[in-house]
Amino acid sequence: MLCNAYLLEGAMSGRTLPLGEVAHIVGQSTDRRSPRGGDPLDKALRDRADNLMLLCAQQHMEIDAKAALDVFTVEWLRRVKQEHEDRVRHLTSLGPERATTVVRMVGSVHGNAVELARETAADAVTASHRFPLYLESYNRHGVEIDLRHTPGEQAASVWDAVSAAEASRLYYRQAAKVIDGVVRDRLRPGIERESVQHMSVFGFARLPLLVYLGSVLDDTVPTDIYQRHRHEQSWAWPVESGLVTEFAARPVHRGPHGHEAVVVVNVSGVIAPYEIPQELSALRRYEVSPVNAQAGPDVLRCRASLRQLEETLRMFLARLEREAKSLRRLHVLPAVPLSAAVALGRAHHPQVHPQMVIYERLAGRYVSTLEVGQVRADRGMGRAAYPSSDAEV
Repeated sequence: MLCNAYLLEGAMSGRTLPLGEVAHIVGQSTDRRSPRGGDPLDKALRDRADNLMLLCAQQHMEIDAKAALDVFTVEWLRRVKQEHEDRVRHLTSLGPERATTVVRMVGSVHGNAVELARETAADAVTASHRFPLYLESYNRHGVEIDLRHTPGEQAASVWDAVSAAEASRLYYRQAAKVIDGVVRDRLRPGIERESVQHMSVFGFARLPLLVYLGSVLDDTVPTDIYQRHRHEQSWAWPVESGLVTEFAARPVHRGPHGHEAVVVVNVSGVIAPYEIPQELSALRRYEVSPVNAQAGPDVLRCRASLRQLEETLRMFLARLEREAKSLRRLHVLPAVPLSAAVALGRAHHPQVHPQMVIYERLAGRYVSTLEVGQVRADRGMGRAAYPSSDAEV
């Protein structure tokens, strides 16, 4: 109960084994050697279910250790038992259609890492009235993409202006291979077997890699994207209420129609015109930004705002596909929360839309880091007909 260990299977043998132990909250005996036995609970009630917990052997030994009795008090254990039972009641009330496969990608952002354990993701999913589905082939850990040991990851935060561009491209190529491998070997087989009917995506990594992750996820599987909220220090989406942020895409620099263009996505911050790399300054430029709020770190306070942003991005890319057919490459400068980076990747179809070149601010300037999709000489029409947008192309 305390460690959430699976107690019906041996980790080494893989055999079905009863590994759980029944532990007493108030000791079974009133003897002073019985852990918490001095509690006034009636002796006749001490073997009742309300006073029992199912634990693994290690946790059982720890809560009953004399040196830890001041930590594992009767009140604390009762509260934990109640919280666990409430969670189990909630999960068992959900039908199979509420199952979701958890996809976690963990890296660091400018040298900072964040806790994104399986339990953290499970709590956020449960708060959204779903339950995490851990298939046998996933070893009950969902699908995890661990970038923390990718060569060059730690050095990424200290690149200087001279080495930033080439070093970053090398790192991102290595990290993209890690993402490709996990998606190909672990996620796609589950989708093909129709075991994966819904996905919940959690990502803490550098923005270009989150865009790339979004682009390689199967667009036919319904997907929820989560993000870490600073105020609540939680990955669970707050209850949706109040203002939903809306977004629009518009041209801001009317350069010539050609094979390349620039897209600035101002959501969590604003990229000023003077920050656009000099080699891109003459290209036609578009901006995606909020229309009923100021760009800032709290713009995506609710899930509905993220959905609005993803829909705006889809309509914008579809409009470009229809009306700017000469485009072959989009240089994308994102100032976005992590969840929005995944949404940007999901909105892009590598076989339909222009190739995206994702930029990142390194050593005080924006440099190209990762390409999403291929430059195609003859791009066809897309997956589906998206609704048209009011944005002028």
